[in-house]
Amino acid sequence: MRNALQNLDRRVIYLFVILAVALPIAFQYRVTPARLPSAEKFYDVIESMDPKEGGIALVSLDFGPNTKAENEPQAKVVIEHLMRRRIPIALLTQYALAEGFLKSVPEEIAADLMREYPGEVWEYGKDWVNLGFRPGNLLFVQSLAKSKDMAAELKRDVFGTSLKNLSVFRNVKTIRDVRLLAEFTGLVGVFDTYIQFFQTEDYVPVFGHGCTSITIPEAYIYLDSGQLDGLLEGIAGAAWYSELLSQKFSGRKEDSSMVINTALGVAHLTIIFFVLFGNIMGALGGRKAGSRRVSS
Repeated sequence: MRNALQNLDRRVIYLFVILAVALPIAFQYRVTPARLPSAEKFYDVIESMDPKEGGIALVSLDFGPNTKAENEPQAKVVIEHLMRRRIPIALLTQYALAEGFLKSVPEEIAADLMREYPGEVWEYGKDWVNLGFRPGNLLFVQSLAKSKDMAAELKRDVFGTSLKNLSVFRNVKTIRDVRLLAEFTGLVGVFDTYIQFFQTEDYVPVFGHGCTSITIPEAYIYLDSGQLDGLLEGIAGAAWYSELLSQKFSGRKEDSSMVINTALGVAHLTIIFFVLFGNIMGALGGRKAGSRRVSS
């Protein structure tokens, strides 16, 4: 029996890990996520914004299918919060593969909110605008930050409508009217470009960021320095932000972030178990081999 366990086929271990991830998702099992102060900072920033003060939130979705599992839930909870607060949103991307999310994410959230609040309306052009893919990277960000008329600089939305004809940009002129910059990415270089160049000598917008788990240590540098005002750390950050929203809005539709976070937690515990199990069996096997050599 011991030899069989020591020689356990690694494919059996892979199967257990697959089940550890799949079962919580299949049965929609969720546990309360761990509290993350960096996500609370992001939440508090939006919660403190007054819609009557005007301006917009500029939201950059710079992720594709490769980091969708983490970045999309992050973007959803933040955009949902902004819509609940009736803060107008301008969505754009510097990553061509993200264009689909600029359309699907706000439309899905608006539909959920209108089901939650019958009689209330969230509509395109008033509550959000899709600016589409904007090439240029560094040059684009610098140009936008220095613009004296952002609507004239950006010109049209993804459907070809002049931004001057949309109420989202009615009172937006310069970077000073960008009350919040929120950027979500797993790419290298995009976040750095915004944090270095989307500012002027006398104005830096409030900045919130959603990163993948592997880039959390790098993002903490900017959070500790005060250059970031809030941070969502992988799927765990999205899950805690979602929990904060659910605590305030009891009729809120639960999103997928808590289920995914729970599934990852169960998978991590499974991996830890097999690591401990392998080391224990290895130690017992080594002890038994040593005793045989002594007896011979």
